[in-house]
Amino acid sequence: MIKKIIFSFVIFFATIILAAIGIEIVKTDRMVNAQYFRTRDVFQYHTENIVFDAGRGYTMAPNLNTPYDNKEFTSTITTNNLGYRDDNASLNNPDVLMLGDSYAWGWGVDEKDGVEKQYEKLTGRKALNMSVPGYGSIQELLTLFAWERRGPLPGKRIFLFFCANDLQDNENTSFNAFPYFVKNGNNIQLHAPDKAAFDKWQDATEKWMIHSKLAAKNVLVFYTIAAIKNMGNKDVYKDYQATTNRLNGAEAFIYVAENLAALQTQQQAQVTIIYIPPFSYYASGQQDVSYKLVVDVCNKLHFRLADLTPVLDIDDYYPLDKHWNTRGHRKVAQFLAGY
Repeated sequence: MIKKIIFSFVIFFATIILAAIGIEIVKTDRMVNAQYFRTRDVFQYHTENIVFDAGRGYTMAPNLNTPYDNKEFTSTITTNNLGYRDDNASLNNPDVLMLGDSYAWGWGVDEKDGVEKQYEKLTGRKALNMSVPGYGSIQELLTLFAWERRGPLPGKRIFLFFCANDLQDNENTSFNAFPYFVKNGNNIQLHAPDKAAFDKWQDATEKWMIHSKLAAKNVLVFYTIAAIKNMGNKDVYKDYQATTNRLNGAEAFIYVAENLAALQTQQQAQVTIIYIPPFSYYASGQQDVSYKLVVDVCNKLHFRLADLTPVLDIDDYYPLDKHWNTRGHRKVAQFLAGY
């Protein structure tokens, strides 16, 4: 009897091991991407890396000096006195303000290799990298308004980096932890975040992500843990959206652009929108709907458009993480320097 039980356990575990090996052999790119994006280290999910902001939801913590690594890269993140990923000298009357999300922020590269520092070296102009990972167009506009209260904008060059996921971020109402626009008759109002909502969001991200080295290495283990977690945790990217009369992502971007156009006229600043093609474009050759939206907005509101589509190629992105590598940042800086 004992031998039969032992034999059954051996057969069971052998079957599991063989299944794990078999799935690893036949796993698809979609499975690999799902595995990576839920087991990777997301910088803004760490409570020590960000602080609550009553306007933008969160900002980067000031005076950071911390390693940030993932499967395809190792880097160090430092921030200045205001929490921007730049030096303190850049806070003193910069010529160029760079606003964006994780691409312009420098996800996956050291600060010296990012687009902002390379742009400075090529042009001799002082630039300030005000980008923050996870931001959408709304938070970027609010960041610019916060800077306007600190110093004048006349004569500044404003680079607004745009990628398709900004539209999704513009709709992010998770727990009311982030700002979004709401229609109220003919008026558009900004719905501000609150601290309790921000705390709930941080708790939800911690529970939803999978912090297992084995799950990061084996697809079967990943899907097993994911299935267990999904029974008690909602998807932080999809399942916490409020059903309000909020502007959708594209409408919010247009409203942000209209505010930028007014600021450009009033302050005599020069706004350039920099279109970032997603990794998927170079894999499929198909532009997404955000490209036409950006082109139309720039034509209507008289912004300069810096289209990176012909500048970059698939080798400028990390294949798994999908952000720019050092080569990509260098090419973008060279393009903007000569634009």
